[in-house]
Formats: sequence, structure tokens, C-alpha cells
Amino acid sequence: MRETCLFLLMIATMKTCLTALLFFCTAPVMAQQWVRYAESDESLMYYDSLRTRKMGDTAFVWDLHDLKNATTDASGKPYQSVLFAVEYRCRARKWRVLGTSRHPQRMGAGKPVSEEAGAMPFADAGPGSRAEQLFNQVCE
Repeated sequence: MRETCLFLLMIATMKTCLTALLFFCTAPVMAQQWVRYAESDESLMYYDSLRTRKMGDTAFVWDLHDLKNATTDASGKPYQSVLFAVEYRCRARKWRVLGTSRHPQRMGAGKPVSEEAGAMPFADAGPGSRAEQLFNQVCE
């Protein structure tokens, strides 16, 4: 029984990693339709309405943060936008980042200066949060 549970957990983890990998690989070749959903002191936030996918209770979306002021990554490379691959579990109102890429130009333009892949832990899309604002666009 324990081996079966471990096997199922391993399959679920591999499925999530494969989904994130496929999500990142298709980023440059697909069309984009950025829809603004929020603004902060640091950035304007958009989601890609053409590449949003909902499969059952799970939604995948590209979340773009267009920075108002350029900044640098840990290695000192400047960037002006950050693109997040995000997974939402709609019924549970949970979300997590599957991967991140930082771009030298606004609106995710230019070859990424850095990329990070790997699913983060799920977090709540709490009332009034930016996560809830995007949740409302992709899950409902």
C-alpha cells in the first residue's frame, strides 16, 4: 500500500513538472494577448488571455509583471519585466508559481536574462489579494 501511494505521488509530481516544462517551451511560439488586471507601486500586471488553459479544476496562466523601474537580478543583469507560469486550483482557491523568467525589455520582450523552473508550494488566493484578482479572471 505504501509503495502504491509513493508511486502515485511520484506520478503526480512528474505530471506537474512536465506541464511546467511544456508551458515554458511553448512560450515564445504562441500568440499573446495581454490583459491588464492589476497595478502596484512597482508594476503593472497582465495575464495572457490567449494562452490561459483550464483543465477541470486546474487553470494555467501566464502572469506578466511589467516593472515601472528597471532592476537587476542576483548576477547584476538588468530586467524590466517578469513572466510567471502560474497554476491555480480553482475549487481550493490555491495557486503556485511553476516557473519565472526575467526579461530585459517591457512586456516580456527580449531574450530572458534569467529563468527559474520548479513548482513552488501552493498558497491561498486570499480575499483582496493580487492572486485573487487573477484567480477571478482565470477560474470563473
